[in-house]
Amino acid sequence: MGPSLMNDRDAGSSTSTSEKDPRRIARKYQLELCKKALEENIIVYLGTGCGKTHIAILLIYELRHLIRRSQNGICVFLAPTVALVQQQAKVIEDSIDFKVRVYCGGSKSLNSHYDWEREMEEYEVFVMTPEIFLRNLYHCYIKMDCVELLIFDECHHAQVKSDHSYAEIMRVFYKTDDPKRPRIFGMTASPVVGKGACNQQNLSRSINSLEKLLDAKVYSVEDREELHAFVSSPIVNIYYYGPVANGSSSSFMSYCSRLEDVKRKCIVALGQVEGEHEVLLATKKLLFRMHENILFCLESLGVWGAWQASKILLSGDNSERSELIEEAERNPRNDSLSDRYLNQAAEIFASGCKEGTMYCF
Repeated sequence: MGPSLMNDRDAGSSTSTSEKDPRRIARKYQLELCKKALEENIIVYLGTGCGKTHIAILLIYELRHLIRRSQNGICVFLAPTVALVQQQAKVIEDSIDFKVRVYCGGSKSLNSHYDWEREMEEYEVFVMTPEIFLRNLYHCYIKMDCVELLIFDECHHAQVKSDHSYAEIMRVFYKTDDPKRPRIFGMTASPVVGKGACNQQNLSRSINSLEKLLDAKVYSVEDREELHAFVSSPIVNIYYYGPVANGSSSSFMSYCSRLEDVKRKCIVALGQVEGEHEVLLATKKLLFRMHENILFCLESLGVWGAWQASKILLSGDNSERSELIEEAERNPRNDSLSDRYLNQAAEIFASGCKEGTMYCF
């Protein structure tokens, strides 16, 4: 997918009375963190829903004298996925009067220095995936000294030992001894990649790694009460259960027994059907795979999850079922037996959900 235009309006004068001003709706801690970001490279460490993106928008706005089209600088806003790129570009466009453009996918129409020179003359905020930015840096379509502000969304991917594109951008193209280097602004809800976010040692190690690679300092909000005034915290209920006898709950074993009985009756019914051997064999294999997957859903997701899985397999276009069979085994088959099994399994789970036993075992 090539670049898509997000904003074709003229950016206008920075003194315009109709100009969108993100400061009008900014919270106190957002303004304070933006002020810190104007002084040095920072990484904002705040939970989901705390308004990290708005701090980035405030920073773009405050650096408008460097980013406007009358200047030579641009802002590059990086997000790790196409969905995030499109989402953040829309938020920027709605919040400030800047010329914003999205770049994701192959960008086949922009394969020369001339193409990107035209883009840089016309647009001010470039929202893209890190892979596209990295490609442009390697081809010198965009040079780091043209970037006034470089924003990393989900910046926890930029670890010293990581092979993520974020890390490669910083290792290869960001020179700490270069006087003409961009301001760095990172955002993350958790500095730790993967598991171990609650481990203090892992947290400290990840923060140090982030700070080193991004040449920035991690900042958060000291006044937690101010955060709580804007962000609702979930109410956590913890339930403790005693050890399960023989490794499995009696409820789980009861469901397994009932599903096994349904499968056995379906096999008996299959034995009474006349047809080609290959068709009967493929039908039997699908039934067994279906049974195994429903049991997996039951154990992993509980009764409600297994009920949903049964309904999805029943209402699908058979592509879901085909995924359960190896490519070489996808011979013609009779799906009526699988429908029978799934219907009866769904009835068993539905009755369980009505009785309130819909949680994982």
